[in-house]
Amino acid sequence: MAKNKKKRNSQAPIALVYFSTMVVFIIIFGAIAIGLMNKMVIEPQGSSSYSVEDSSPTEKNNQTFFYMVKDDKNKLETAMIARFMPVDGKILLVPLSPYTTASADSTAQTISQIFQSNGAAETTKAVSEVLGISIDRYMSMSQECFENLCDNIGSITYEITENMYYVDKNSDDIINYSKGDKISLQGSQIRMFITYPKYKDGKSQNVLVAGGFMKSLINSGFKLQTTRDNLDSIYSNLMKESSEKNFNVNDFEETKEFYYYVMDNFDNPADMLTPTGTWSEKQDKFTFDDAFKTQIKTAFKVEQ
Repeated sequence: MAKNKKKRNSQAPIALVYFSTMVVFIIIFGAIAIGLMNKMVIEPQGSSSYSVEDSSPTEKNNQTFFYMVKDDKNKLETAMIARFMPVDGKILLVPLSPYTTASADSTAQTISQIFQSNGAAETTKAVSEVLGISIDRYMSMSQECFENLCDNIGSITYEITENMYYVDKNSDDIINYSKGDKISLQGSQIRMFITYPKYKDGKSQNVLVAGGFMKSLINSGFKLQTTRDNLDSIYSNLMKESSEKNFNVNDFEETKEFYYYVMDNFDNPADMLTPTGTWSEKQDKFTFDDAFKTQIKTAFKVEQ
């Protein structure tokens, strides 16, 4: 009997080792399982939604863009400065006439003339210098690229403010509307209205129409889930279809979370700042006044 008892006691340390090993295995396996659950369930990847805590912007994330639309003869049709200020929930649009002079001197070249002779980069530099602001990014795009961009964002409803009739001899595009008509505008129509040459108030009306249309398009588009879902695709297509530019898809990747931030936290972020100044007698040149140069610096929150 004593011999059997001694044998049972000698097996106790071995059982303890097996038991300890099993406990350690369970602990390690459990930790791994919890980690995997956190990744798969608690913190899903690839979502287009960004939390305020993780992605709140600062004023360092403010950027100024300059967009130019040209026709098939490389002539500037319209231009737009856009100041993206995500911390304030603003996209401030400044529409520019192609007839804007890039100097306080009314005898200077227009931005359209500079664009035709020297391209988008030099045009951007001239606008930056005349307004006294830094422009971070620029892009020129064809008529088709601009129209596709508008269609990818959405459409706008517009009430005609005056009787309009015009046939474009180069493209056979026709504008024929009566005052009071309410129409839904797609990209091609938006471009035609922006470039319409017979407004009663002249070329200054083209500037107001361009700014008003893009303001409405952005504000309506930012409310749509499809814009959020397709933001990468919209930007990727813009990169492929545009011509001269100094930014790419990687630049967008660094900024897109702040577009989501604005979509999530602000209604109607786009607003318009209308340039003030003087037109020449023939309305073939527009010159900024000093008051506007001060106003744009204040609105953009840049040093004066």
